[in-house]
Amino acid sequence: MSERSTFWLSHLSAIEAEGITTKAYAEREGLSPQALYQWRKRLVAGGRPSRAKLSGFVPIQIEPSVTARAGCTVVIDAQLRVECATLPGVDWLAALSAALAERGH
Repeated sequence: MSERSTFWLSHLSAIEAEGITTKAYAEREGLSPQALYQWRKRLVAGGRPSRAKLSGFVPIQIEPSVTARAGCTVVIDAQLRVECATLPGVDWLAALSAALAERGH
């Protein structure tokens, strides 16, 4: 992409990101609104960035997780690791913490 294209693309991206009208942005930045419209048409029609790419957003698809894990792993040190199938209760964690403190962990 040329320096000129990059220059105009950065302005077009700013317009999209700010949600401001092209005319208002042009007035604020001292640019020609017509030039912004022409460059938008040129960049989008020329097979270059689509409006989604101008704004920095891309479509995504979220798929449900196949395996949801509700468990956890508590790593005390290199020799002690506790894996739980479900999340332990606060009382259990407090008791574990107290027992480990008594033993110097």
